Amino acid sequence: MAKQNLRAFFSLFILLCVNQILFAQNENDTTKSSITQKALEKGMDLISRSNRDSILVEKAEEKFLPYEGKIIRNINVENFGFEFSIYGAKSPIIQKVGKIGNKLHTNTREKTIRQHLFIKPNHLLNPYKLGDNERYLRDQSFILESRIIVTPIEGTDSVDLTVVTRDVFSFGGSIGGTIPTSPLLKVYNANLDGRGQGFEFNLLYDLDRKPKTGIALAYTKSSFLGSFADFTAYFTQLNSGISAGEEKEHAIGISLDRPLVSPYSKFAGGAGWSQNWSKNVDSRPDSLFLDYKYNIMNLWTGYNFGSNKTLQDRRREFLAIRVFDGYFINQPSQEDVIDESRYNDSKGILAEFTVYEQDFFKTQYVYGFGRTEDIPSGYNISTTWGYTTTMGYSRPYGDININYKKASRNGSFYELNLNGASYLRKGIEDAVLQAGGTYYTQAFSLGKYKIRNSASLIYTHLYNRLTNEWLTIRGNLIPGLRVEEVDATKRTAFGFESSLFTPWSLLGFRIAPFTSYYWAKLKCFTCENKNQNFQGISLGMRIRNENLIFGTIELKSTFIPTDDEGDSKFVFSLRKNLRFRKSDVFVTEPNLIVYN
Repeated sequence: MAKQNLRAFFSLFILLCVNQILFAQNENDTTKSSITQKALEKGMDLISRSNRDSILVEKAEEKFLPYEGKIIRNINVENFGFEFSIYGAKSPIIQKVGKIGNKLHTNTREKTIRQHLFIKPNHLLNPYKLGDNERYLRDQSFILESRIIVTPIEGTDSVDLTVVTRDVFSFGGSIGGTIPTSPLLKVYNANLDGRGQGFEFNLLYDLDRKPKTGIALAYTKSSFLGSFADFTAYFTQLNSGISAGEEKEHAIGISLDRPLVSPYSKFAGGAGWSQNWSKNVDSRPDSLFLDYKYNIMNLWTGYNFGSNKTLQDRRREFLAIRVFDGYFINQPSQEDVIDESRYNDSKGILAEFTVYEQDFFKTQYVYGFGRTEDIPSGYNISTTWGYTTTMGYSRPYGDININYKKASRNGSFYELNLNGASYLRKGIEDAVLQAGGTYYTQAFSLGKYKIRNSASLIYTHLYNRLTNEWLTIRGNLIPGLRVEEVDATKRTAFGFESSLFTPWSLLGFRIAPFTSYYWAKLKCFTCENKNQNFQGISLGMRIRNENLIFGTIELKSTFIPTDDEGDSKFVFSLRKNLRFRKSDVFVTEPNLIVYN
């Protein structure tokens, strides 16, 4: 009897111990769940900003500084679909549309988000690195917003992180071209199956084309295998790839590019190859059609010195080398174009040394319609040296580039650039000097409206031109104006724009009217009129739905008082799927100076 009582006592004791352990585990799980839920709610609150809120202006690392040096214990990932609004509560009709779209849309998978994280558990918390990772997530085409929430663990030196992201509706499409004679249908998905992979299909039907149909296909994968390298492969019959000539080109290409995602990363680089050939789809006479075929190969890599510096020291040195080769398998036979650089082999090797220091401010209403935008602030000084061959001329090349960006606490920011480059052969050849800057005012609030103004000025001068293109005026300087038949060696361009961001919304599409003024001056010493001035005044509006992958739609009317033929004219334009979303990068591949 005593043995039975003893067994019963031990059995009861074991049951009580097990129950206590299970209770403690449940309590810990509940506590962990509660911590994650609170962080999630905070992330939702930060992402959902009403248009009545004050305009966000804060440093990227600001909210993380109090936790500097803490040990990261866990990293939780929470993702919301496009139905979660950044503007707060939605109207009933928008909610219904969102529910329908949810059936087509697959939210970004947790594994995909983790492939874009360079913060790791059991590491010390670096506030600047967290700010960089937030920005890197926002730069992905399939993610609209991202926030990282820090939750301290009471009684310890550890913290938990909750990464909260908000998707855009990843399906998109458009009908363009010339309707009804040559419509162009485009369908794409930037986040197929929630895996950060994109697919695009284009179909052109043109009655004047032979054959009448043409297609283009493209596939992309963001942070391929978690490497932060973006993979792209494409085939096009629609002249939509890399193209050098004036004819309609077919192309096939592949590339892998890894940016420097943070100053605490060690490597960046990329590789790409494409083959391009002209196709006589317009049935032009053989004497006029330019028959050519060429390949382009590009390879570069770079190392970031100082990636292990102290947290607050963001100054870095970056050394990169690049090899490129664009060679023609077939050149056009027409004598009037054979001497143009675009139809001749171009190859070279370049090495670039960069000193940079760059931080970011978070703000709104620059290019976006209320989403968080990351504005760079800092400097980048680089010098490039190499050896190139163009049109049979083999020459050393050198340049220096100075870039300075400054963002202020009041929300205004500006950028200054000074670039100089030249080749050496028989003295200095094909030298270019370019200087300019852009200034953005702060976004002023007028009730529910926001106004931001910007102005830019750029000056370009060519010296001892041999193979470089002459300076021109194209649509990027004055919309609807092309001035190319001028041997200009000096150009000055000025632009001003004022944008009004309104609370007006139709089915989630927001409207921003704007007005612009453009002025450009060409100086041509061989022309009868050595100084040629052109102006343009524009009125228009931009329309965007931040819930969608589809870019900004721009409607614009521009009055040009005097064009290249001395006539005045109005130019109307409709541009679709504009991509203004780009915060900036720390370094780029070594390159020749670009001025057109």
